[in-house]
Amino acid sequence: MMPMNANATNAHRVPIIAVASLLFLGLGGVVFYGWLRFGSSIVLALDESGLSWCF
Repeated sequence: MMPMNANATNAHRVPIIAVASLLFLGLGGVVFYGWLRFGSSIVLALDESGLSWCF
């Protein structure tokens, strides 16, 4: 059986998890935008150097 204050300890983790999730979501958004904006240039540059098959 869990002690009475076990929920209080987990409640302190909620804001930390929320902030970390928002940071990861923001980073994913930046990466996705970068891929949409520069993806064709990246693939062409890799193709010119012969590395597009690795990608």
